[in-house]
Amino acid sequence: MVRSFKKVKAFTLVEVIIVIVIIGILAVILVPTLISYISKSKLATANTNAKLAFESAAAYCTDCSINNSPVERGTYNEICLKSAQIPTEAATDGNHLEDALLIAIGSKSAKSGYASVSVNDKGLPQDARWAKKTGDKYVGSYPERASEASQYELSY
Repeated sequence: MVRSFKKVKAFTLVEVIIVIVIIGILAVILVPTLISYISKSKLATANTNAKLAFESAAAYCTDCSINNSPVERGTYNEICLKSAQIPTEAATDGNHLEDALLIAIGSKSAKSGYASVSVNDKGLPQDARWAKKTGDKYVGSYPERASEASQYELSY
């Protein structure tokens, strides 16, 4: 009797280990790069939202100046842009900057964040900052944009 054996094609243990090592090396290279991209993306979003807060504050301050009621000099800190009730309009008497920001960029979403706006002697915004939450390390700034995480704090 003659027995015929079929040759089974399979990977050897050494080949499998080499593939696992290559995948591990690629992961070591790619993970820090992906984390860097995510960090840059969060900071770019924070800078964009700070610009929106600045432009909204500038529009409100201009409206108040036209009505001879300029916004007082100072810093308006940690304005929560998450509200259950967003006003339909902000009175242009110089005392409702928070309402103006809520109308422009606020929402009922938890993603709305917090803003701080600094107003100069002329009643115009000097700078604005935005963060998703208080104590966040990704704080955007405008007109001087944040270039790295933890460069700015939300409070002045």
